[in-house]
Amino acid sequence: MSKLKKAIETLEKPVFFVSVAVIAAILLVLLAAPEQCAAAVNALLSTMTHEWGFLYIATHLVLIVFLAWLAFGRFGKVVLGRLGEKPEYDDFSWMSMMFCTGIASSLMIFSFLEPIYYLTQTPFGVEPLSDEAYEYAHMYGQFHWGPSAWLFYVPASIAIAYQLFVRGGESVRLGDVCGQVRWAKGWVARAIDVFTVFAVLGGIGTSMGLGAPLICQLLSKTLGIPNDTRLLVGVLVLWFAIFSTSVYRGLDKGIKVLSNINIYLAVLFVLFVMVLTGIPRVLDVELNSIGLYLNNFFRMSTYTDPFRQSGFPQDWTVFYWGWWLSYIPIMALFTARISRGRTIRKVVLGMVGYGSLGCVLSFSVLGCYALDLQRSGRVDLVSILESQGKDAALIAVLDTLPLPGVAAIAFAVVAVVFMATTIDSSAFILASATTRRLRGDEQPPRWNRILWAVVFVVLAFALTRIGGLETMQTASVLTGFPMIFICVLVLYVLYRMLRADEASQGGK
Repeated sequence: MSKLKKAIETLEKPVFFVSVAVIAAILLVLLAAPEQCAAAVNALLSTMTHEWGFLYIATHLVLIVFLAWLAFGRFGKVVLGRLGEKPEYDDFSWMSMMFCTGIASSLMIFSFLEPIYYLTQTPFGVEPLSDEAYEYAHMYGQFHWGPSAWLFYVPASIAIAYQLFVRGGESVRLGDVCGQVRWAKGWVARAIDVFTVFAVLGGIGTSMGLGAPLICQLLSKTLGIPNDTRLLVGVLVLWFAIFSTSVYRGLDKGIKVLSNINIYLAVLFVLFVMVLTGIPRVLDVELNSIGLYLNNFFRMSTYTDPFRQSGFPQDWTVFYWGWWLSYIPIMALFTARISRGRTIRKVVLGMVGYGSLGCVLSFSVLGCYALDLQRSGRVDLVSILESQGKDAALIAVLDTLPLPGVAAIAFAVVAVVFMATTIDSSAFILASATTRRLRGDEQPPRWNRILWAVVFVVLAFALTRIGGLETMQTASVLTGFPMIFICVLVLYVLYRMLRADEASQGGK
């Protein structure tokens, strides 16, 4: 009993218990009234994206300007740690952990399928399925997943790291960073922390819930086994075994090793598809997309389509900006923890550069392969997407690869490891966020890390069984709206910390 009492004493109780209660209440409501919940959430999403979408787009523009000033201005050389301190992790391990935390198996899935959606849901009034539509289809996913996506995560990551390693703080919670502003102290800070836990649980729960059925379908088709509850439980147990072991072993012996393995597997799969597509073909298409991207960057960044009102920027760009905003708590808390000893400039350029490079590589190769399948007439992916959904479309793509059974298993392995890497980082994050005091060189208790791993599995299974996946996913994206205001607050707090410390050190 004394051990239990001691364990509970390590918790930040308001954040931990309120967060668990909120998630439990949401699951009960989804179970009791799934259709009504779906209708309410979808209506709210439509209002946020169509009537307030300009706020998401404006936030993106503000971040571009702020991060350019931060990286290339006088504060870019500030070290997130003691003066002269070296980075805690080498560049490859830092990049692997950062990238795998922010990108789950969704990257591999959408790299194949998102360009196909853009063939019929076109921007700027482009004629569907035209030559121009194919060009925009290959490029637009790289805009949504490239530098514009990764810059959302940077300010909060730097603010938490600065508070932790420069000022010697004892918390990685976003609420404690924001709490440096007088009106954001107390219950406001705790509300931000509870909101952070919800955003992480909602994002990871839906990612697992969406990924697990797809993996089950791949295994069932390839191995000839029934796609039933036992297979779903088996996949979730496998995930739990991988990421709970990684989380238990901690950052250096667990998460870092699994992230490195993940990167090697993903790159091997992408290179395999690149060889099949033809390296000259991929480079030819990608070079065209780079030119199209550069020519249209500011147009895409400010595109609201106020007169044609096709809904494209709201359904895609604003939706994605909301999704990335909702992932800020996951990325900020974890990237801050692994960025000790790096300069602010290296963190900005590393997050935006490495993150974008991985996503662009995936979209350029896998997207090119899928578009060529559609254009050649080998597979009508547009029709499959419309009539059978994304799982069937992905399987149709994998069936065109040499040794389709082996290819499907390889894809499933990469997806499982990708998801496990994201989840173990997220469990580490929530354990850190719900621990009362945690210095930069400390790790949260192992029991707390494992507990969140269990919560992830239970949440994913529950969402899959009660049919609330799409509702929960939409709800998690909605968390991006309040994150706009938290993000702006973080910019102010970070600027104020940097200026205050500069003044105290006699800087100008």
